[in-house]
Amino acid sequence: MVNLPRTTDDRWDTGNESGDGTADEWTPEQAAVAGSTAEPQEKKEPKYANVIDWVNGFFLPVIRRRISDNDGGLSWDARWWAYPEVVARLTALHQAWEEARASDSMSAVSAWWIQHLEPHLKVILDGDTGPMANAKADRSFMGWPAMPADPIPSDLVDTIISQYG
Repeated sequence: MVNLPRTTDDRWDTGNESGDGTADEWTPEQAAVAGSTAEPQEKKEPKYANVIDWVNGFFLPVIRRRISDNDGGLSWDARWWAYPEVVARLTALHQAWEEARASDSMSAVSAWWIQHLEPHLKVILDGDTGPMANAKADRSFMGWPAMPADPIPSDLVDTIISQYG
C-alpha cells in the first residue's frame, strides 16, 4: 500500500467548523431523536417469492437476446436450473431486483440494470467461457465440471478466514 503524505494545504477548507449537518456528524442523541421522528417505512412484500418465479415471471419475458447454437455468440440453455453458477447469479439478480423495486429511490431500478443485470448477463450468456458456453439445442451439454481444488492445509484455515473472512 502506498502512503500518501497528509497535506496541510487548507485552500479547500470552507471555514465551516460546525460541519454540514449530515447524519454522520450527529451525536448518538441527535441520531436517536431524528430516527424516532421519522415515519415508519412500509416494507414492500417481494413481487416474486423465489428465483424460479422471478425467472419465469420477469427475466425470461423481459430479457431477450439473440442466442446462437454454435461456438461463440451468446449461449443459453433452457435448463438454466441445471447450472449452479447460473442459479446463483439469477438468485442474486432476483434479490437485487426486489430490493430496487422496493426502494424509494427513483433511480434504483435503473441502477439495477446497469450495476447488477449487465455484468451478470455478460457472464451468464458468454458463448466462449460462460457457464452455458457449448449449450446445444439438443441438450447434449450438461455444463462444465466443477473446478478442481486441493484441500486447504489446516494450519492456513484460520489465517485465511481471519484475513479475508
